[in-house]
Amino acid sequence: MDKHLLVAVSDEFHTSQSLRFVHHFFTARESLKLTLFYVVPRRPDWRLDPINLEANPEAIVHIEEDKAVHGVPAMEKAKQWLYDMGFARDQVQVKFSKGKLGTVKEIIKESEEGLYDAAVLGRRGLSWFEEMVTDSVSHRILWEQLTFPIWICRNPEKDRRNVLVCVDGSEECMRVADHVGYILRNEPGHDVTLLHVCADDRCIDAEEIFGRALAEIKGNDIEDERISIKVLTSSNPAKTILHEAQARRYAAVAIGRTSHRPSTLKHIFATTSLKILRGIEGAALWLCK
Repeated sequence: MDKHLLVAVSDEFHTSQSLRFVHHFFTARESLKLTLFYVVPRRPDWRLDPINLEANPEAIVHIEEDKAVHGVPAMEKAKQWLYDMGFARDQVQVKFSKGKLGTVKEIIKESEEGLYDAAVLGRRGLSWFEEMVTDSVSHRILWEQLTFPIWICRNPEKDRRNVLVCVDGSEECMRVADHVGYILRNEPGHDVTLLHVCADDRCIDAEEIFGRALAEIKGNDIEDERISIKVLTSSNPAKTILHEAQARRYAAVAIGRTSHRPSTLKHIFATTSLKILRGIEGAALWLCK
């Protein structure tokens, strides 16, 4: 079964970390489909109405100009780079968005409507993620409505391999385990490590924590010899996960985001996923809800 990724492209193509991660990570590229997605940045002076964009013809003119000057050249460079890296032309599609909802919400809308296996964000992923959790509307979308995995790539290094899956027995972690298993199907160059971080040295019920996650991974035809289990003790889970990812040079860290809506902004920025996002380097963070 083909995997279909939505890859966000900006006019700063030469720094596109999302494209580099996809190319470095996948070896069975013949079963991969990519949709390159360019959102025309929304300018404050365009006075866009998100419901009725056509109500402002002047804004349409600016949007088309921006697309022609920045978007089309960026897409052409991205496509040519992928072709040069061995992707067939029928594997790569392009889509433009007029940006009437803003960058973050346009990516969310396209990801949900297109039923992609993941949305891949590059260098600007951190700022986009922070926009999600600081904007009141995006805050609600992030914590209650987001229905697709997000990959945020931070300076991906070519020689990294394998995926570190953080598990705690929650439903979100079951979904991220299933997602990892699906992505790594037919990708024998990557193994999976299931990691649980204990708050103290009182051991957890391994069967409860790892049992279902193992089942989700194996349900995607991942062989036993490609799966390992690890338990670490720490009062700072994010720091421990980041250290493990760097020391073992994982290509990606996968974590489930809580479904419980935080009550304050301070609480939001204290979450493990955001701490990992801010600290991860050389790899990608895969987030599932």
